Amino acid sequence: MKRAMVLIMLVIYMVGIIPQPVMAAENDFNYVDAFAKSILFYEANWCGPDAGNNRIKWRGPCHIHDGEDVGLDLTGGFHDCGDHVKFGLPQCTSASTLAWAYYEFEDTFIEKGQDEYMLNILKHFCDYFMKCFPDKTTFYYQVGDGDVDHQYWGPPELQTYDRPTYYVATPSNPGSDVAGSAAATLALMYINCKDRDPEYAEKCLTYAKDLYTFGMTYRGNSKGQSYYLPRDYLDELMWGSIWLYVATNDQTYMDNVEKLMVEKNISGDNMFDDNWTHCWDYVLTGVFVKLATLSSNPKYKQIAENHMDYWQNRIRTTPGGLKYLDSWGVCKYPAAESFIQLVYYKETGEQKYLDFAKSQIDYILGDNPNNMSYMVGFGDNYPKYPHHRAASGMLEGPPADEKKETPQRHILYGALVGGADINDEYHDNIDEYVYTETGLDYNAGLVGALAGMSEYCGQGQEPEATPGIEMVATKYYTEAKLYKTSSEGVTIDLNMYNIATSPPQYESDLSVKFFLDLSEYASKGIDTNKFSTKIYYSAANAQISSVKPWDKENNIYYVEISFPNDKLYAKTYVQFAIYNYEDKVWDSSNDFSTSGVTDTFKENKNISVYKNNVKVYGADPSGEEETLLGDVNSDGIIDALDLSLLKVYMLTMDGSVISVKNADINQDGFVDAIDFAGLKKLLLK
Repeated sequence: MKRAMVLIMLVIYMVGIIPQPVMAAENDFNYVDAFAKSILFYEANWCGPDAGNNRIKWRGPCHIHDGEDVGLDLTGGFHDCGDHVKFGLPQCTSASTLAWAYYEFEDTFIEKGQDEYMLNILKHFCDYFMKCFPDKTTFYYQVGDGDVDHQYWGPPELQTYDRPTYYVATPSNPGSDVAGSAAATLALMYINCKDRDPEYAEKCLTYAKDLYTFGMTYRGNSKGQSYYLPRDYLDELMWGSIWLYVATNDQTYMDNVEKLMVEKNISGDNMFDDNWTHCWDYVLTGVFVKLATLSSNPKYKQIAENHMDYWQNRIRTTPGGLKYLDSWGVCKYPAAESFIQLVYYKETGEQKYLDFAKSQIDYILGDNPNNMSYMVGFGDNYPKYPHHRAASGMLEGPPADEKKETPQRHILYGALVGGADINDEYHDNIDEYVYTETGLDYNAGLVGALAGMSEYCGQGQEPEATPGIEMVATKYYTEAKLYKTSSEGVTIDLNMYNIATSPPQYESDLSVKFFLDLSEYASKGIDTNKFSTKIYYSAANAQISSVKPWDKENNIYYVEISFPNDKLYAKTYVQFAIYNYEDKVWDSSNDFSTSGVTDTFKENKNISVYKNNVKVYGADPSGEEETLLGDVNSDGIIDALDLSLLKVYMLTMDGSVISVKNADINQDGFVDAIDFAGLKKLLLK
């Protein structure tokens, strides 16, 4: 009887320590939806020839020549923030933080259907790191010049400048910090996938050991231009030591942690005030949290718990309740700290750690004075102007000359912005990037925090829809305004649009036809040689034809504006003129393409767009209107069609199915069967 009582008490004791999942309260957020979206952000920042081979179909291959200047293939990895540089330390640390999140909350990743997405992202990181480590004393860790890259605003797919392999770690120019964090990532990848893919896991472990040895042997900080200047490399070497110890159970790695602590002057009676938190240049917090459970030295637990008490009770706090560490990337620090405290909650079951994380994550997701989420695409009120070139989709400078302040073409789902300031104020302005910046390290801790929140507060929740990540067909149209008209002729301002953003791509072989009714000249006989045509302005070097007959019997003529030597994207402006200085009887009112044109820009379907001489937008005087939805050669025949995208071609922008012949569409909008003999007709409407 006494023994039974002991067992019962033991069960009660264990239940008290092990955190128990709870049903989400009605006023809680959908943490699982936020969790899923936070991962999706990394697919938007994917770099390399396989960009777009994931859920984000508005991304495509980019920077496919990275590493050629040093004779290597250094494609892959991830863009750092809203720019396109692959910086070293933030990429390495972000990768290790994400891998740590998976390690701590693997069951939640699996249960919520996010494991394959996360492992795919981690593999892309690891594959890149292994490419960058071609031998045991060389580690390339930055591709792209930040100063040059930041002068460009446009999609990464359209960026054409030569990207230098900017920094490499060698014995004479060491990078212990990047080596240590990359080694941690690879060691964690071994742990995370050894049961799924043992061969790949072993490869990762081999690289992890060699990178770690390289970083330990040749000591020194990495470089990051003026953007990422590391303070210390000892914490990253400790970080690599810890995860290699967990991966191998080799005491040597734990002994190295103690040696590095001595170098850090954390030995004997010397304590340490850990008043920062886990981020791109500081992983000591993660080190202490793991040592609190891995090491028998009580000092580490004391440092870890003192750190968490500082964040709970002593750090500055905004009026709305956000813990405020630094003015740059305000939200990323409490997000990362929430992950830290959830890991500790997992170990201890003490409610105060979960309560802290919930307060900070709830603030980020919308429980704040602005009643807005600081995660893009989450909730009803979220940032619409994150500082992110790919999501913007706009191209400043020729040929498009767009403005980045224009509403963005894509929703950057899951991106954590810098967020509100010390006064809980937020400016949704793409140029105020202290508020609107995004980044690999911004989301890294957030993913872990949301995994923990999903485990402990997300029971019964599921991810919601993410409309707008699919591919959409290129949109063509024209806008025109009347610059001048007289009895001698007409001058037109024209904007031609080819919104090819899924993925962004330059297009050539585009032209525009402007139709004229020259009946007022018929009594004297229409002599096309008397008409002059001229391009007054075009950044794209447009060419204009002479006046040509379309329907002589009805006095219908046209001019064609073409761009034979140019690659066009999104918006092309042209000012052109058609004049007859001899017979001054010009009447614009009867011209087909001038119909409805005023002194302000307005869409005009009577100015048609052609690709390879096939109409893709607008009407002509015959009344026929077509919209191209496939690739057509100069003969108007389908050259190529990605059948995997046929569903998209069948859908209008609002998602409704176009009524078409030659295809059967099931209830999901997928094509079940196609009459290939009628494929051309199917793609033209």
